[in-house]
Amino acid sequence: MKANISLKNRIIIAFTIQTLIIAITAFFMLKVYVGYIEETLLYEHLSKDLDAYVVDLANNKIPLLSEDVQIFGKKRSDIPEFTKGLDIGVHEIILDTGISYHVLIKIINGTKFTLIKDQTAFEIIEEEISQYTLIILTIFTFISFLFSRSLANKIIRPIIDLSDKVSTLNVDNFNTIKLDYPDDEIGALVKVVYEHVNTINLYLQREKWFTGDISHELRTPMMIISSSMDILKLNAITPEQQNELYYRIDDAISNVNELINTFLLLARGEINTNNNSHNNFCNIHTLSNVIINNLSPYASNKNIEFKVIEESVMDMPVNSGMFSIVLTNLVKNAILNTEKGTISIVIHDNGITVKDTGKGLTARIKQFINGDELTVSKKSGSQGLGLSIVKRVCEKEQWDITAYDSDVVGACFTIKF
Repeated sequence: MKANISLKNRIIIAFTIQTLIIAITAFFMLKVYVGYIEETLLYEHLSKDLDAYVVDLANNKIPLLSEDVQIFGKKRSDIPEFTKGLDIGVHEIILDTGISYHVLIKIINGTKFTLIKDQTAFEIIEEEISQYTLIILTIFTFISFLFSRSLANKIIRPIIDLSDKVSTLNVDNFNTIKLDYPDDEIGALVKVVYEHVNTINLYLQREKWFTGDISHELRTPMMIISSSMDILKLNAITPEQQNELYYRIDDAISNVNELINTFLLLARGEINTNNNSHNNFCNIHTLSNVIINNLSPYASNKNIEFKVIEESVMDMPVNSGMFSIVLTNLVKNAILNTEKGTISIVIHDNGITVKDTGKGLTARIKQFINGDELTVSKKSGSQGLGLSIVKRVCEKEQWDITAYDSDVVGACFTIKF
């Protein structure tokens, strides 16, 4: 089982171990260097002292020796016991009492000389140097540990920030990640994660749109089917009325299928190129009358007159399914905002205008049509959701939509293909 060590701690451990290895290596290199100095330079110094001593004796001069140096010739019997049996060369002797000596044995002109130098003070200094070096290296390792913590925090800070932001993302705020990271490995990681999160949230947003759109748009055909079934249950209807109701139910079912297919395309981000082709035309006048007929029950308790005004040709090369959704929601929005008066569908050369004599446009609706987001609340209800659908369909089909107040009273929505 792998140890569960965080990325931050792994960086700290790796950096600290690396520093510790360097410190230990430096300590032993220092020990080796001190030993080299002791064995080579000190030997040369002792050898020169011994040579100078012999020269002074040969010249009948009294040799000058420091207090910590003793020189014994071959004939002297008071030579210390610890030097007996030593080979020619330099030796380091440490007695049980803790006293240290450097012993140089050399033959000059056939005479064996033994030079003994008290190295106790030097060994004490060497030991102190080792202790101070260990203390310095320990402090250096501790400082390195603190530095590695700071460095690890700085290195993984973008990852922590990204993790915190991703954990708070939802369908409504997935665009809040700021990609202001350096162009390095961390920045590349942030961008990759953001792209995946963005893709996932886009799928969730499309699912949210699909469920909301379907539940909103199916109300009208389901209401037609339900009301027609209630009338069919009555026996006091003529065969002609019965056939008309069957026709309305069949038309509503076809409308349901078309709505589902259309919103699936819209949710997937696909464009039905066949319906967008200029070879397929939609009769705006006929579609307008069908929509007015389907939505008339919504205005049954209001004093509203519907008009279809033809100022240009009625057949236009538009996606009939998408356009039906847009026109249905615009007319339904006009019904919701009009208690009495007129709702007109005006057919232009390259589009339509839906006008009403209702309450007019709110500033929130104007801002939404101009590009701001529209938050659908319980207060806005189906009006907010319907206009949101209208705007998304227009963006998908590349239609231009504008909203403005009427010259007299009410609101106007104009769509240009």
